[in-house]
Amino acid sequence: MHNNGRIVPSNILEYIIRRDRGDESFQLYASNTNFTVEKLADTVRKTLNSIPLSFGSCVMISSGLVAALEVEHDISAVAVVGDLKVNGLNIFKCKKNVPMPTGNDEIIQETWDGHCWVEINGIICDLSIFRSAYAIQSSSVLKAFILNNFGEGRGALLSPAESLPSGLKYVPKYALNDHQISGALGGLSAQAEGSI
Repeated sequence: MHNNGRIVPSNILEYIIRRDRGDESFQLYASNTNFTVEKLADTVRKTLNSIPLSFGSCVMISSGLVAALEVEHDISAVAVVGDLKVNGLNIFKCKKNVPMPTGNDEIIQETWDGHCWVEINGIICDLSIFRSAYAIQSSSVLKAFILNNFGEGRGALLSPAESLPSGLKYVPKYALNDHQISGALGGLSAQAEGSI
């Protein structure tokens, strides 16, 4: 595979993690020995319960899960940003990486149209897809797909990438670095305090 004249490895996620987070971060991600589905499900439940419902908070909620997995279980998960497609249609199209603050206490007010999820051991963890779909008031491709494939009242999508429902596709483009995750966690904190 080629990317701007460079050869990209066939494992695009490995390439993205190494490029955006470094080789050491990929080694930690690839050697998760503390991972169990029970730990993941418990941390997902706690994360969902601690973050208020809101549309478009995928970066904050994914950053929260990555941090919680690291702190609670010493599990190195990765927050991935990219496109979300349903039946070939772009629901969220990522044209650039999540903006990163350049100074202390800088608030970034920039539109970003991608999607963010967490990957760990080949499992996609999307804690915002159901919240986003259920929050849509009018008819939409995303809402119809979610209701038809999962029904109502779901909390998080946890699935091996190869077992996703037909028509649902995550296209990774970037991995959030520690500064981006820290900024998103700061946003979560400000949201919880009611200052944003």
